[in-house]
Amino acid sequence: MTSGYHENLTFLKSLFPFNLLEDSSLHQIAPLFEQVSLAAGSHVFREEDAADALFFIISGKVRITLHKKDSINTLSLLSIGDHFGEDSLGKNAFYSTAAVCETRVLALRISHKNICSISNGIPKVWSAFSLFQKTYRLARKISLPWRSEEETLHLISRRHPFFLFLRVILIGGGSLLTFAILLFFAFTSLELSLFFLILSILVLGLGVVITGWAALEWTNDYFIITRDRVLVQKQLIGFFESRHESPVSAILSTGIDTSVWGRMFGFGSVTMRSYTGDLRFARLPFPHLIYELLEYRRQQAMLETRHQEQAGMRSSLMQRLEPGVTQKKLIKPKSSVKPTSSVYQTGSFSDLLAKFFNLRYEKEGSVILRTHWWILLRKTALPGLFLLLVILGIAVRLIGFFSLFPETLVFLVALFLSLAGWGWWFYQYLDWHNDIYILTHDQLIDVSRKPLGSEERRSAPIKNIQTVEFTRKGLIGLILNFGTVRIQIGNEELTFDNIYNPSQVQSEIYMRFKEFSERMKRNEQQRLADWIKTYDEIRQEKSKEESSSSGIENE
Repeated sequence: MTSGYHENLTFLKSLFPFNLLEDSSLHQIAPLFEQVSLAAGSHVFREEDAADALFFIISGKVRITLHKKDSINTLSLLSIGDHFGEDSLGKNAFYSTAAVCETRVLALRISHKNICSISNGIPKVWSAFSLFQKTYRLARKISLPWRSEEETLHLISRRHPFFLFLRVILIGGGSLLTFAILLFFAFTSLELSLFFLILSILVLGLGVVITGWAALEWTNDYFIITRDRVLVQKQLIGFFESRHESPVSAILSTGIDTSVWGRMFGFGSVTMRSYTGDLRFARLPFPHLIYELLEYRRQQAMLETRHQEQAGMRSSLMQRLEPGVTQKKLIKPKSSVKPTSSVYQTGSFSDLLAKFFNLRYEKEGSVILRTHWWILLRKTALPGLFLLLVILGIAVRLIGFFSLFPETLVFLVALFLSLAGWGWWFYQYLDWHNDIYILTHDQLIDVSRKPLGSEERRSAPIKNIQTVEFTRKGLIGLILNFGTVRIQIGNEELTFDNIYNPSQVQSEIYMRFKEFSERMKRNEQQRLADWIKTYDEIRQEKSKEESSSSGIENE
């Protein structure tokens, strides 16, 4: 079960954060790792087992499961280069998750004792282990429905705790100071003591609410790095929610920015640059380490893509050159795309209304989206009010008012106004109904057609997507779950405005982008394999011709 020193050293050089260390440090820590082989289906550890080791996967796949209530949920499906057993990095006595080998697994194991030894001797590794541990804790607590189990989480981070402390001190301290001043006036003033007492209590209560709200807002801002993408996820409780993401492959470069205060307290900003703009991780702890992690992920993403292309090319060549090879022997790269689930999967009242108004439906593999029913209500509110006033006018005439006007005239006017009102209402309904967004396998389409008027159609290829962002603004948007999805494609921006469940739509667009990219890679591999097969056939024909020619000459 123990491997050689040089094998451990070579593998450690390819792992974050050990790739940041000098050779002398690597030579020092390599003997502390033990190479272990684990059979498929075996448990590396179970929940409540002693947390005594951290593992780095050399080959194979490991499923991490978490027991919640009466069900067992998959936290991640890990593969080459990933790590697990983060409970051993802290003071936890037991593992809070279970690890099961999906295939035969080869891994490097380091004991808790050796982890402490490395952390104490190498500050950079200690910082990385701290990030591992915080990411693991947050991954267990928060829900990320947009992520597939194979999309490994490499980082989940909030802003530096200094900014939470600053908010609490400024808002809470200001509230307490104001409360103390008002309370002083309440005890010293003879005529207005009751007024100042009530005002001081109100100020204190308001200060507690605002301080709590500010703290919750800090806890709901996340900066996330996965195997495939980087994200900034924000929520301003009661006002705003957004998620801005970009594929790792779309990042051109990364940068880091720190101030004097940032260097003193250990925070800074990391910026990712793409063709269309910047994605910024602001006020993060360990900014230099997160910068290195991003660079590592960019390089690994390119290597993984190259390996997948080689595996796919090998499979295509074997199919072309050896048609009799069984499918079991072919190497087929597995898709990392998570199947898109239905939007109406919760059974909530919002989902029922969305289904009733047909806000999303599928046709011939394409997804058609309409703007939210709240927009329909807003559009038809004025014509609806107009019709209500017409009905009210008729009712008033029937009970005896406006008797100066003949009933026939009133009813004729009411009929004309009703027809005009219903025409207005139906026009607004058609205007809402004809405003659709279409997701096909290779395009995003925005169709806006005015009733009895012009039609405007904008489209963009999925393959050119750079970033995808969604926002939900305002209390109504948050309660009714609708907002805007912005897709940056080259220098153009395509927006899906006021659609139901924008988070789900954002995920679906991203998944279609992944599917399209993988499909294009497979097609390119097949095309190249056809060329190679054609070349091989031509070479064989030439060889036969040369053999025939030489045989004739010999005769």
